[in-house]
Amino acid sequence: MNRIPVLACTATLLATAAVPAHAQSSVTLYGVIESAVVFQNHADPNGGHVVSMNQAGEGFLSASRFGLQGFEDLGSGMKAHFVLENGFNSDKGTFDQQGQLFGRQAFVGLQGIWGEVDLGRQYTGAVVAISSVDPIFIGAPPTNSWLVFLTGQRYDNAITWTRKFGEFGVNLQYAFGGIAGHNSARSSASGGLSYTHGKSVATAQVQQTRDSQSRSAKTWSLGAKVGLGAVTLHADYLQSQRDAGFDATNGGVDSASITNMSTPATPTTVAAIGSVFSAARRDQFFTLAASYLPAPAWQLIGAYMYNNTTASNFGGKRQTLYGVVDYFLSKRTDLYFAAAYERVDGDWSGLFGTTTTNWTGGSGVKLNGADNQMSYYVGLRHRF
Repeated sequence: MNRIPVLACTATLLATAAVPAHAQSSVTLYGVIESAVVFQNHADPNGGHVVSMNQAGEGFLSASRFGLQGFEDLGSGMKAHFVLENGFNSDKGTFDQQGQLFGRQAFVGLQGIWGEVDLGRQYTGAVVAISSVDPIFIGAPPTNSWLVFLTGQRYDNAITWTRKFGEFGVNLQYAFGGIAGHNSARSSASGGLSYTHGKSVATAQVQQTRDSQSRSAKTWSLGAKVGLGAVTLHADYLQSQRDAGFDATNGGVDSASITNMSTPATPTTVAAIGSVFSAARRDQFFTLAASYLPAPAWQLIGAYMYNNTTASNFGGKRQTLYGVVDYFLSKRTDLYFAAAYERVDGDWSGLFGTTTTNWTGGSGVKLNGADNQMSYYVGLRHRF
């Protein structure tokens, strides 16, 4: 990602401490803006279609954002750094992530020969592991990013340690719950290993999140991508297991800070992301994908996503097949066409809405038994 130094931001955003004359410091502004025109069928109870700008505020490939990243060389091989990253909806210019100013990331850290330690709002270990092998680093709209409801996206109040040992990497993360007398309540912990060799990456990660009653949601994942010249193959597997009654909504205003879940549908209601699942639940998810660079300015991506949900009172499958044709107008700007086919089976049947998940931005209306939906995107993305 190309970034533009803006040293003037230091005076206003990094506050009042005097900087020694010998210190090397910098602040960088960076970001992504993406918008897409979207067509979706089966978007209302009569089977009608909808044409809109973005889906749930997002284009197909990336969520729009801008951020500030700063470094200071402290000498003796040690550096201080920070990241402040805002997410916004390019279709309306509104804040994403519950309206938080820096809802994507907000942390400060130190790095040295012992690794890197970061403190603040950060991505979960599970999301980092899967995104490093995913063909589009986990997508943006509900159509291609619904796996994050199994993992959670970000932790507040988190401490993360990472270190590289040659081609191997290790990470540990703990997020404080902050409830007096109940240290485990609303806390989260994860750890993982990675291996990187050229364009090839392998990851393994485990994660556990507790709600305010110390009920737990556990995940573990394995993933890899293998570079073979112009072709890269991608695969990941994730298993999520949640205690009966696990409740993400009592974890604070940020519903993405711990794992979300859904209730089963009934003849008169639809499932709702973020609501309590009454029984213990297991989800088995995987992605198989390939990306191909036929020429320097072109990229082709194809992927298949699958999830199987089992519980004593619920069982069903959700599947997504998508393809992307991406043309790079420059190193910073690309134009793309994407198409996605989604299907649900079993107890998931009939749960599509205008956002395909009924979790935000859609009508939340059951679709007369429809079990599939097609989405088409024509989008433009610019990085700075």
